[in-house]
Amino acid sequence: MQPHDYRLALKSPASRGLRWFCGLVLAWVVVFDARAEAAPDLPSCLQTLRHELPTQPPVRAESFDRYTRSVEDLRPLIEQSSAAQPEFKLPVWDYLARLVDPQREADGRAMLQRHATALDGIAQRHGVDAATVVAVFGVETDYGRVAGRYPVIDATLSRACLNLGSRERKAHFFAALYLLQEGLVRPDTFRGSWAGAFGLTQFMPGTYLKNMDDGDGSNDVDIIASVPDALATTARYLSGLGWIAGLPWGIEVSVPRGSAAPWNALEADHGCLEPSAAPGRCRSVAQWAASGVRRIDGSALLPADARPGSPWQADTRAALLMPAGPDGPAWLVTRNFQAAWRYNRADAYALAIGLLGDRLRGDPAPLTAWPTNDPALSRAEFVELQALLLRRGHCDVTADGRDGPRTRAAVMAEETAQGWTPSGRGGVKLLGALRVAAAATSRLPTPLPADCAASGPDPQQR
Repeated sequence: MQPHDYRLALKSPASRGLRWFCGLVLAWVVVFDARAEAAPDLPSCLQTLRHELPTQPPVRAESFDRYTRSVEDLRPLIEQSSAAQPEFKLPVWDYLARLVDPQREADGRAMLQRHATALDGIAQRHGVDAATVVAVFGVETDYGRVAGRYPVIDATLSRACLNLGSRERKAHFFAALYLLQEGLVRPDTFRGSWAGAFGLTQFMPGTYLKNMDDGDGSNDVDIIASVPDALATTARYLSGLGWIAGLPWGIEVSVPRGSAAPWNALEADHGCLEPSAAPGRCRSVAQWAASGVRRIDGSALLPADARPGSPWQADTRAALLMPAGPDGPAWLVTRNFQAAWRYNRADAYALAIGLLGDRLRGDPAPLTAWPTNDPALSRAEFVELQALLLRRGHCDVTADGRDGPRTRAAVMAEETAQGWTPSGRGGVKLLGALRVAAAATSRLPTPLPADCAASGPDPQQR
């Protein structure tokens, strides 16, 4: 028995039925019915789901009743948050500027040192390098600084009730009940995002059950309080998604302009990186080289001194990714990028994981500039922007460096005041305008309104 095998090591009653339940969760996630069957109200939805308990033997009726007794309907919040996810709403350069910044880089290096022993063991078991695993931790919760706000039961139940035809959503709800029933999580700390993802590296309940891994040798798994456990579970998940040890997630390249656009594989288009998928827009490294693609520094895609046994070979399948079109940076991305993408299914997210991991390994930042005349703000600059918004009376904003609907609403209001087309995007131009306005009134400072001082945190969108 290996200490890290949670399913074998656990001696509590939680081990009974876990393998069966994981199989059920996996089956439900794989088989997805997209037909929406939203319940008219939460009690009706609860009744419908309770009737399905005979198909959920590990979840007892008393557990269902106990943990759903005082649930809150989060459906309005979920619908609003789902429509405002920054991975899809922000320009990619803004998204990356706030997630791959000097503070996250410095904090990530500290994490690499602090958990070096655990990370070495994790890499040996799962084949996922330490920098990548720590990058996921940094992007997901800023190394634990961003805490879950919503009860996971409420979130997963509400998502299931938005679409009762989705077996995936119901699977996560029943998995959340099972985690509570078996004592694998504590009710007082079982909180997560509006979507129901919880823990230091943000797992949906069903995904967690399938991938839980003991990273600190305690024969227990706690991704809410144990950093090694969260890192180990993340590595195990990435490995299952197809991560290949030693393969770069992507290489910045220059592409002949005339042949670039038809091959740009955005979002689902790079699904051709999956081993069983048709070639689609993917080509071998040798084919990309023959078409004139080179590394951004002008060197060949396949260096003459390539290491024997390296997974980056002439026949390695890669896709071209140009998230800002042919005028911005371009990468040849690999199956490892696809694995990171499947963690949260957004190009901007997978790029943040890859680029932050590169910085933690000491690799340089991308050389090609983003095509914009209004550059992105760093996290420190975004905090300054939010502070200036507060000073101008936007009391719902919190100066925390995180983008959310309240900050975007305040930005739109100030853009309108400037006579600009409102976009909700705070860049260098708006920051400069608000600095000028603040300087003009600096000799007559206006105190914050009382309600501004008491405003709560800005809701975060994943």
